[in-house]
Amino acid sequence: MKGESYILCSANGWDPEPPRCIAQCTQPSFTSRNVILTAEHLSTPSFSDGSTVTFECVIGHKPVDLKASKSVTCQGNQWTNLELNCARKSCGSLADFLNGRYEMTGNLFGDTAKPVCVKGYMLAGQETTRTCRDQGWDGRDPVCEPVKCSAPPAIENGQLENEPLESYDYSQAVSYRCNKGLNLIGQSTLHCSEDGTFKPDPPKCFGGCPAPTILNAKRIDGQSPPYKLGNFVKYKCDDCYKMTGEDYIVCRANGWDPVPPRCIEDSSMPTWAKAMLGIGVVAGVVGLLCLVYFKCFKKRSDHEKVEKKDEDGL
Repeated sequence: MKGESYILCSANGWDPEPPRCIAQCTQPSFTSRNVILTAEHLSTPSFSDGSTVTFECVIGHKPVDLKASKSVTCQGNQWTNLELNCARKSCGSLADFLNGRYEMTGNLFGDTAKPVCVKGYMLAGQETTRTCRDQGWDGRDPVCEPVKCSAPPAIENGQLENEPLESYDYSQAVSYRCNKGLNLIGQSTLHCSEDGTFKPDPPKCFGGCPAPTILNAKRIDGQSPPYKLGNFVKYKCDDCYKMTGEDYIVCRANGWDPVPPRCIEDSSMPTWAKAMLGIGVVAGVVGLLCLVYFKCFKKRSDHEKVEKKDEDGL
């Protein structure tokens, strides 16, 4: 609309003059063609009939056809077809560099190239991935230097077979040994790896498992102390006690597996038996009372029957 939308009939006629409706187009867009309006048209929301606007390729793109028209014209309320079509620019392939190469996702705008050194070499400094930009590949070729490992770590209760060096070359090996009487857990030989560290992890020197302290229990099978790797022990609780946990344990590199059991007083023991057990300890007749305990479940009912009969007799 050109003019005012609200008019009033006055003595001199319509005030103001009646408006006119003219054809116009909204701001054009052809995103699928990777184009954008030139700067002078970007801030204009609508265009009158007959207006012409110009497009250009978005950053990192170039015309597929250099002869294609870059302009469109508003006809009525529609734009004419745009001939310009843009595609991603090519940065070309990156050549291998000294002792290294690139792992590329492609060579077009936005693609990346990750530098990788050949075996026995590692990147000097921080790794930097290169990206295909509007003007070509950013960054520069990295430097691959020979892998060096510093002296391997010391281990407790053990040492290297040979005197350690200040540094080691790629794939160079070192070996460990444990002090006399100890077992070596893990790999005895390590190699200088591609990332500049020794692999696998250094071994451990294992002297055995401590003798378990399990109150109110006795060993019924297995080895006696000292306990070496792989030794086992089987336990049984004393009379009047019950076991929580496993009765069979094995000495592993990380200690006893599973954890040693415990022998606790059986909570199901009758009150009268507990009282008798206390008297028996004082009197020094523990063996007799333990026998009573094991038979308590059977004799309890008989005992109760006797008590019942005595009460009836009274």
